[in-house]
Amino acid sequence: MDFSSQLAEVMAKKNITQYKLSKLTGIAQSAISGILSGKKSPKAETLKKICDALGVSMAEFDDQPNLKRAYDLADTMNLDDKRKEALEKIKALPVDEQQERLNRSIEKLKSLPPESRKAVELFIELLSSPPRQ
Repeated sequence: MDFSSQLAEVMAKKNITQYKLSKLTGIAQSAISGILSGKKSPKAETLKKICDALGVSMAEFDDQPNLKRAYDLADTMNLDDKRKEALEKIKALPVDEQQERLNRSIEKLKSLPPESRKAVELFIELLSSPPRQ
């Protein structure tokens, strides 16, 4: 099920109209209409506002589990300001573009020789581990 269908289903279950969701989120009703019709893909910030207003987690709409896992991993890393800024710029992109970029990165990783792939995986694990005291 696509995001717009999932959103419409949650809104119906909670008896929330486009108008009410607009008021709860501060997002223009026309933007919500575009999202529900599938003509617009919400940015991460918009999705968070919608989820908060509906009282659901972003995982409820997660048809992109790799994207969620990537952001969860990034949140555990000790990123410098430049990388944090770059991550925020990516999060501001429409979700489908974020997913496309992640998929390209995953494909690049898969194309590496096994020993290189293992080295990258170990490096990611090191980055995501809490700093040693």
